[in-house]
Amino acid sequence: GATTRNTDLKRYNMRFNGDLNLSKHLTAVTNLSFSFNEQNLRDQGSFPKTNPIFLALTKSPFLRVREVSNDGVESPVLSGRDTFNTSNPVTITNNAQGINKSYRFFGSIGFNYEFSPSLSLSTTVGITNDKVRESFFIPRKGVTTDTLSNDIAFSRLGTHVKSFFSIYNDSRLTYNHTFRNIHQLSSRIGVRYLMNRVEQDYGLGFNSAIDELVSVGNGVNSLRRVGGFSGESNWLNTYFNTDYSYADKYFLSVNVAMDGSSRFGKNIPDALQLNGNSYGVFPSVAGAWLISSGRFMKGSFIDLLKLRASFGLSGNDDIGNYTARQTYVSQNLLGMQGLVRNGMGNDELQWEKMSKLNAGIDVAIFNERVNFSIDAYRNKTTKMITYQPMITASGFDYAVTNSGAMTTTGLEAALSARIVNGSSFKWDAGFTIAKYTAAVDELPVDRIITSFAGATYITRMSDGPNLFYGYQSSGVFSSDAEATQAGLSIQQSNGTLVPFRGGDIHFIDHNNDGIINEDDRTVIGNPNPDFFGSITNRVEYKRFSLDALFTFTSGNDIYNATRNQLEAVSGYANQTEAVRNRWRTNGHEATVPRATWGDPMGNSRFSDRWIEDGSYFRLRTITLSYQLPLHPNFLKYATAYITGNNVFVLTKYKGYDPEFSATESIFGMGVDNTLEPQFRSLQIGLRIGL
Repeated sequence: GATTRNTDLKRYNMRFNGDLNLSKHLTAVTNLSFSFNEQNLRDQGSFPKTNPIFLALTKSPFLRVREVSNDGVESPVLSGRDTFNTSNPVTITNNAQGINKSYRFFGSIGFNYEFSPSLSLSTTVGITNDKVRESFFIPRKGVTTDTLSNDIAFSRLGTHVKSFFSIYNDSRLTYNHTFRNIHQLSSRIGVRYLMNRVEQDYGLGFNSAIDELVSVGNGVNSLRRVGGFSGESNWLNTYFNTDYSYADKYFLSVNVAMDGSSRFGKNIPDALQLNGNSYGVFPSVAGAWLISSGRFMKGSFIDLLKLRASFGLSGNDDIGNYTARQTYVSQNLLGMQGLVRNGMGNDELQWEKMSKLNAGIDVAIFNERVNFSIDAYRNKTTKMITYQPMITASGFDYAVTNSGAMTTTGLEAALSARIVNGSSFKWDAGFTIAKYTAAVDELPVDRIITSFAGATYITRMSDGPNLFYGYQSSGVFSSDAEATQAGLSIQQSNGTLVPFRGGDIHFIDHNNDGIINEDDRTVIGNPNPDFFGSITNRVEYKRFSLDALFTFTSGNDIYNATRNQLEAVSGYANQTEAVRNRWRTNGHEATVPRATWGDPMGNSRFSDRWIEDGSYFRLRTITLSYQLPLHPNFLKYATAYITGNNVFVLTKYKGYDPEFSATESIFGMGVDNTLEPQFRSLQIGLRIGL
């Protein structure tokens, strides 16, 4: 299934696993897998000229999809862009192209040599090789043009190839032994190595002679662009781990790891220096007490009672291959090709330090028919990566530094139970819920403001990161007199004050200067949820079983960027029915401001008008299965099933779907900029075990 016409996905997977006994003491394990995906794509998000969903919403419904003669006869030819310079969405779905072909090979082989029942030496080598090929074509007929630095782009053509190659090795010496039947000891010491290499190459073309010519080579030579990048990184990890248990009652685990990465700076203060490279040392310790194994618990209705606690330090090298280095990029200026500074580098750039404290309890009662666990944690991050704003004279917008700190606390709970345990009827249910809060402890500046798709975020001390930061509103001025009494204005670039009047949004003047500007912005929402979780149910009756998974979230805010466009009443875009209640005359109590071309008063600016509750309750999957009666010597099992995905969702959100991901970056959380909703699907299948 697909939401947008002519978008689909084909996927092929192959896997091979093998266990080999090479000698009395030497064994090997092999894993090989290959996958191929082919997907037809169309633009989503902030592409108003080529996003078919956005175009279908904003294009005038009075216009025809196909050309119509003067006599009113409809042609099979799709119509061009309209009088308002809006693309034809059917042209995008039918005549545009977006093809993604991805290949992935993964292979690993592991050897294990046993010197004795207690001592063994193991090594595992893995190789991953990925390749992605993409091509796209946007026709000239029916699509709004783009503006290039040296011309107007009618048709757009492109191709892109990205390859990824990695080698992984883990070699370790393992010791396992039980002393006096009560002391169990398991220790490992080893070395891990990972090498990643990535390369991307692309070509862009423009203005092919006709729309039937869709490859980059058919574009105008003077407009053709080529580029790409390549990168390599190496990671080395030395580790030691010991697990100890006493009488299956007391448990202790001690771990120490030393990490080095080519991504780190060469002169990190207080880092371990070896051969000119910086290394981080990350110890951790964990303990548990199985209280229910004590004699005093014998005969109790409590089957399991376990206390757990852990504390450790960790880090990561997810900072980019060359962020710590000075880098250059090629640039063309008036026909002259040269190199310019691209990254300023930071020789002290290091891993983010995180201290993790966790405590939990596990409980099982009534012959383990009811199980409960709860975990509380506190993560303190220091040396956090921040994009520190730079002064204009530096020539850079920001510098990447380890100048942030943040504390995250959370609580997670899980409950599962067998409610009915009959001979032919069984019912299992489960419930999980989690909550977390984050507070910024340290920043290089008072606040950091970022933007994405029209939304503005603020990160500041003693507050959560990336909160929606915009204008607060208090309805629509019902009359000019009401607006005059409020005494609010906007200031134009030449210093002239323009007062608000009837039909304008009443924005809150937080600094009480009578002027609505950026100084009046405040926190208007939080994209992080108050809590989230899931509900599971499994019912079995003889050979039938029914499984259902519900997921939910509560308290997260969403910026509905699509509704911003559909209720702005400031242009020629099609609008929702909500604008029928727009302000029209003095005394009109309206919920939508007056229609004004170009929105000179900024009524549609980023404000709490567009912030909505993103809470939802979703039936994610439900499966009905039936075990076919088979002769025991023929097959192990055969199960017929029917599965429904994304069956329904309950939400107050006015957009298509409250659950989405506009970007991988945290700087775009909670923004719905006209994305495809998840579609409902139905699967019917048969599982056979040989």
